[in-house]
Amino acid sequence: MGQPRTYRIGDISITPLLDGDLDASLDKVPDPVDRAAAAQLIAAAGGDKALTMDCHAFLLHLPDGPVLIDAGTGVMMHERLGHLHARLAETGVRHEDIRSILLTHAHKDHFGGLVDAQGAAMFPNAEIVMHEVEARFWLDTDPDAMPTRARDALPLAHKALGPYRDRIRRVPEGGGMKGVAARLAPGHTPGHTAWVIETGATPIVAWGDVVHVAALHLVRPETTMVYDLDPPTATATRKAMLQWMADSGAVVAGAHLAAPGIGYIQRVEEHYVFEALS
Repeated sequence: MGQPRTYRIGDISITPLLDGDLDASLDKVPDPVDRAAAAQLIAAAGGDKALTMDCHAFLLHLPDGPVLIDAGTGVMMHERLGHLHARLAETGVRHEDIRSILLTHAHKDHFGGLVDAQGAAMFPNAEIVMHEVEARFWLDTDPDAMPTRARDALPLAHKALGPYRDRIRRVPEGGGMKGVAARLAPGHTPGHTAWVIETGATPIVAWGDVVHVAALHLVRPETTMVYDLDPPTATATRKAMLQWMADSGAVVAGAHLAAPGIGYIQRVEEHYVFEALS
């Protein structure tokens, strides 16, 4: 991994932090029709390599101090992941400097880096900011009322968020902080959140897991995957977000887009392409 690069967009600087990569599988596409189409797209895109997803968090350099969007995997996944803390150190920003961590959603590749191997908070001065819908689902819902996939993820969510329980700030739609607003992008999780960052020029939209495997979802957005708790809603969100990004010219910061994970979505005929910032 090279040194993290900072991009200046309008009045805002943003640094993608590559936490590592993880492998998807065509087995994660539950519908046989979708899976057959996905297999053809993956073969055309270069085979298994196209199923490998980069995992990014993003460091915002704001006037009131540095803010993270998501926190990487920490020690909750395999050895190819968990590099966010080293990447952050390379920027010169210390963990204690981070004032807020904006979560796109409560999955381990986005919250794992909040804690160390012993479960202690890695960011001693940071608040956790979550859309109220996402916070309510993970922190207030009876586990027996959750889908199995979410219920199985609950212990790690509580481990990561537990040390911050007195500094979790729930925000409504459009809430957040000066210049950064939560926008509900549901389906992957009930309160899955895109963070819209005003830059004084073109906005930046940190969209979390709207797209998992770009070779599939940019070409065939209707492709369902087991990662999404509500596949029909996730599909509708993905289609709407892709159209919005292409029409608006906003900069996208995508957790699983190819490095550096930040760039533009463009429409080409009946599908979309990601053009990384250079």
